[in-house]
Amino acid sequence: MRAAPALVVALLIALCGLVRTPSARADEVAPDLEGSDLRVKAQAELKRLLSAMPSNDQRRLVGVYMAFDTSTSDPLAQVACDDDGDYVVLVSDAMLRLLGHIARAESYDEANASSKVEEYAAFLVRSQTPGRRLLPPSPGFYIATKPASTYEDRLADALSFVVAHELTRLRAGDLVCSKPTATKESGDDVWTSAEQRKAAESAEHVYPARQMGRDEEAIDRVLESGRSVRGALAVLRFFTQFEIESRIALGRFSPPYLVHHPSASLRLANLKRAIEARRSESD
Repeated sequence: MRAAPALVVALLIALCGLVRTPSARADEVAPDLEGSDLRVKAQAELKRLLSAMPSNDQRRLVGVYMAFDTSTSDPLAQVACDDDGDYVVLVSDAMLRLLGHIARAESYDEANASSKVEEYAAFLVRSQTPGRRLLPPSPGFYIATKPASTYEDRLADALSFVVAHELTRLRAGDLVCSKPTATKESGDDVWTSAEQRKAAESAEHVYPARQMGRDEEAIDRVLESGRSVRGALAVLRFFTQFEIESRIALGRFSPPYLVHHPSASLRLANLKRAIEARRSESD
């Protein structure tokens, strides 16, 4: 019976130790969304963007759907035609994860006037091994003085911009599929290796034509759907820094998204000008 007080004291000491843990750690270890959740959110942004488009564009893109490349190592977003001749916006699971990390970093930057977006880009250049699962930010990356509360909004913004950019290419006819129909086949949920090879071949002539114009139209689509430009700017800030760091550190990791969508710094500068022009017109 005399051992009970000693046990109580030990428990109190342990609890005191827990209390001393910095509150910022709760954000630091916040779990990322599961891949299935990110897919659902991406599909929701495609639907949202399509519903905000003019009816003639909706008819032109009848049956367009989103397919997912299961790669967890290669961030990819592009347009494609499936084996039935339907329009597809193809996004890899690695790209969804990357956008999630960028959105969380941007949320922290907004709250703490930091530069986590750029820091994460530098980290990936130096640490990511080609062919391996995309690395999340390293432990201790997020030590915030103010809580970040805009993650979900920035994730939606970033997804909206990436998807909108691809939709503008389909609307403009950068890629023409043979038999787009409103009927979705049961097999469309599975992106086959044959379709993947065909998409890679078509990307060679679809990209990088008219990057700047497509970005400007994409921003119009994003705003029309009710999202903000913050996610777009964060995505291009990340890839701009990635390009800079790659030249300095000679990193071996090269995201397919940058192969298809190069010159992130030029895209970012052009997009900022376009956004400012739209703000001036609305004043």
